[in-house]
Amino acid sequence: MPDYGQELRFGVFLTPAAAAADEVIELALTADASGLDYVTVQDHPYQARFLDNWTLLSTIAARTHSIRVAPNV
Repeated sequence: MPDYGQELRFGVFLTPAAAAADEVIELALTADASGLDYVTVQDHPYQARFLDNWTLLSTIAARTHSIRVAPNV
């Protein structure tokens, strides 16, 4: 399979459960410390049980060192 000259990158897809906000942040910190490349977060604004996507991504970006963040729709 061709790689089109792109480096293979790995990440984690987090479910932004409002009831477990601290755990979601901790998983993102662990992903960063483990050397993963990305943290992505579900974006479902109509789901009251989920944290706000952009606020969560901003919080993760502010608390990590080298990981990239992105919404996952």
